[in-house]
Amino acid sequence: MAHTSLHVHDHTGLTTCNDEHCHIHPGVTTPPVPYGDNHYHEIIGQTTYQDGHYHSYRANTTLAAYLPNGYHTHYASFETSFADGHVHSIMGYVMPVKPEIE
Repeated sequence: MAHTSLHVHDHTGLTTCNDEHCHIHPGVTTPPVPYGDNHYHEIIGQTTYQDGHYHSYRANTTLAAYLPNGYHTHYASFETSFADGHVHSIMGYVMPVKPEIE
């Protein structure tokens, strides 16, 4: 099942700690982007303001990883924009969801 019904995933988490600080990356993904019989999501946003700056980010998740009971998740691994002389990495799974069947 492609799970292309309208849904989003929470991706809130903590960046890697670089230059003696970390940022939170709050938000939800875009709605699903169909890809064959599967789908992915975009993650777009800005980190929290910390140590006098913030970072922007834009990336795609992997295709859906199916879980028991109709849930699925996606993995993402990417770097933020360059600011204040450094970048941060963001990696991990988005919150699993069980989309409603249309």
